[in-house]
Amino acid sequence: MRLTSPVTFNSAVQPVCLPNAGMMWPAGQSCWTTGWGALYEGGTSASNLNAAMVPLIDPGTCNNPTVYNGAISSTMICAGYLQGGIDSCQGDSGGPMVTKTNSLWWLVGDTSWGTGCANKNKPGVYGNVTEFLPWIYLQMQTYR
Repeated sequence: MRLTSPVTFNSAVQPVCLPNAGMMWPAGQSCWTTGWGALYEGGTSASNLNAAMVPLIDPGTCNNPTVYNGAISSTMICAGYLQGGIDSCQGDSGGPMVTKTNSLWWLVGDTSWGTGCANKNKPGVYGNVTEFLPWIYLQMQTYR
């Protein structure tokens, strides 16, 4: 990423690794999503950065007729709780979903969509960063 000014890393600001091609995480893997979005469906944006731990959900489960009925493709990852209660929400879109593996933080996904916020059988849907690596690398070459 090209920034207009340098970043000072500290305990609250750290880099995250792009995944390697083909890198996958198992269902149940703990991930964290962060953002300044609404704290509840229909609410206003938060004034503080919020975080939520959301476990990855198997694509087959997410494509179940009672969940997203086949709408989840390989470019998407579901994460959250089928019982609801914890989720990203409006205003969080584009924000990161990360996980820690082998002492490194990895960018697993970016907040994309869902049906409402924290609703039963409607977990969050995130862009699958691994699937977008060719495009990401192309953008990095274009703006050197």
